[in-house]
Amino acid sequence: MKPLLFTLGLSLSLIMGGCAVSPQSVVLYPQATLTGPLYGQGRTMTIQVEDRRSSSVLGSRGGIYETSSVISISNDISAALLAAAQKATSQLGFNGSSSSAPAHLTLILEGLSYDTQTVNLINTINIEANITLTTTVGGSSHTGHYRTQRSHKFPRLPNAQKNQEIISEALSTSLERGFSDISLANFLGQN
Repeated sequence: MKPLLFTLGLSLSLIMGGCAVSPQSVVLYPQATLTGPLYGQGRTMTIQVEDRRSSSVLGSRGGIYETSSVISISNDISAALLAAAQKATSQLGFNGSSSSAPAHLTLILEGLSYDTQTVNLINTINIEANITLTTTVGGSSHTGHYRTQRSHKFPRLPNAQKNQEIISEALSTSLERGFSDISLANFLGQN
């Protein structure tokens, strides 16, 4: 009877230990790869980034201690978004070589969330990235809101490197949608 109880106790402790999930910190480097028209046409573009999220915590990785198994960003996300926006505007032909009125872009990170749901030993990770781009030329402005939602299924919870990849991808997609917005190109063409 003792070996059976020992085996049962050991099995239970292994199962419970497997349910505990450690906090995770990720480094995000979103990139916008653009292939559309070069609507910048040499115009000067200044860029400002605002992070309007209420917390650096993106969400929970799940497990039995959901409130402490959080995932957060360890690098300066505003600096990473600024670098991505500068590269994107360069790809679109904003280089200061034209005498057109300069434009100013404010990139606002409205939200970035990470949620884990586990059903039948399959972990579904839901990511949402929300940004707003407000572009001003003289007294006129254009505002666009861009949201990306992604769902990924894993048999095991992803490690930090995989989480960095899937979160950066969602953020990159929102950036690409914003900078590829035809209404933004039309606004800049008319002002």
